[in-house]
Amino acid sequence: NEYADELRTLPQEPLPLNPPPPGAVIRRAHNRPAASAGSRFPAQLYPGHPHNFTPLRPVPTGWNSTDRALRDVAWESRFDLMERRIEPRYAAECVGTPRREMQEGMIGGIRVRPVQNPYVRLKAAMKYRLNTWQSRNWKQWSPNLSHVRGGRRRYRIPQDIAPYKDELGEWHPPRISGRYKADVEKQYLMNSLPWVWSNDYYNQRLHIWDWEPRGLKRWYKKHWRKAQVDEALKRADEMIEDYRKERRQAKRLSWIETIVKEFAGN
Repeated sequence: NEYADELRTLPQEPLPLNPPPPGAVIRRAHNRPAASAGSRFPAQLYPGHPHNFTPLRPVPTGWNSTDRALRDVAWESRFDLMERRIEPRYAAECVGTPRREMQEGMIGGIRVRPVQNPYVRLKAAMKYRLNTWQSRNWKQWSPNLSHVRGGRRRYRIPQDIAPYKDELGEWHPPRISGRYKADVEKQYLMNSLPWVWSNDYYNQRLHIWDWEPRGLKRWYKKHWRKAQVDEALKRADEMIEDYRKERRQAKRLSWIETIVKEFAGN
């Protein structure tokens, strides 16, 4: 059609070769809902990350944008995050090799969050799922009411992925089994949304680089001792003065000093 022909004639915009400087603030309008959606969610200014990237604690010295993104802690409301859905789009595979990775969700060449890859070859099986399955109907997809795989029944999220109690007080397993719950999670990730219904979403584990060293003490005791010495050398003059003062006060007074103290005081 004419629209497709116009798209083909548009000039290609080269991708920037240099990454943004550390701490750069980027504004992306597509991460907030349109004004016609009835949402009052404000435009977001964030340093290279679309969801949770406002540091609530002092940033340690030497950390760059990648270190901060990898240790990011979720703090915003789940329902605010779900308004930032980005509808999946599909495009033809890039021509030639090597291919440049999808830069969305990457900081400094490291992927910090999963995103939907639009550059795929739509085979017959994938086209069938996109055209037939209600769970892949992205125009009408909702994070609160979701289908699973090839089913036509809609489930409430998160009520149907958790155990529930009936009117008699008896507990029952979730209406969605683990297999189909994983499909719902996949739908969230394909829409560029984090899986906000995980049990440890707001209490995530420490990053592996921040774990306490494990193994024999002799493997890391030398480095730990060296760090202690380096820290002590920074305040060596103060420590020496405190040590001399402490030893002077602990020294036993002579007979002359005792007499002077009794008559003249300290």
